[in-house]
Amino acid sequence: MKETLSQYSEIVVVATAHTKIETFDCLRTYRPDVAVLDVRVGRASGIEMCRTMRKFYQKSAVIFLTANDDKRLLRSAILAGAQGYLLKMASGEAVAKAIEIVAAGQAIMDPELTQEIFEWIRDKTRPVQRERVDDGSEFDNRVLALIAAGKTNQEIARRLNVTPRVLLTRLRIIYKRLNISRKADAASYLARPEQGAFGMRRV
Repeated sequence: MKETLSQYSEIVVVATAHTKIETFDCLRTYRPDVAVLDVRVGRASGIEMCRTMRKFYQKSAVIFLTANDDKRLLRSAILAGAQGYLLKMASGEAVAKAIEIVAAGQAIMDPELTQEIFEWIRDKTRPVQRERVDDGSEFDNRVLALIAAGKTNQEIARRLNVTPRVLLTRLRIIYKRLNISRKADAASYLARPEQGAFGMRRV
């Protein structure tokens, strides 16, 4: 790669390193605008090195150039502060262009990884289903109201943003409190005029 990048007049390769120690020695000595890392540098983690570099060498941007397209590593690299992530199948011209882009303060991602980024964004913005429910009447009231409205367990779990397993556990608690055994009984209980189950307003 050094020979390839040396063909571009706008890029000066000041040093190469093969271990973590060599890498940080080069950083201290040359203070490069851009450091190109692999996810493994010798026996060291390139991700951890990137995290350290962003803390102590903030003026040196980081691009990962790796054969690894594992989405977990891609995410880790971004969270560690990398400004670029390219696969080694990228052409020398593409790498040179990426270095210019990152040196200018922008970010770049290998086109092959675009789908991974979109999936990550969707995962991050999707509401996380709760794995437990705080004990209390409000949640139980909402469950009973949805049962009375004829909703299925799946619909109730989705509406209340909990896993089906959590809902089933809670239903068992509710049934035990009301001394009933079936979902239909819960709806009937709610329909009784004198009942305000767990303080619920009748709906």
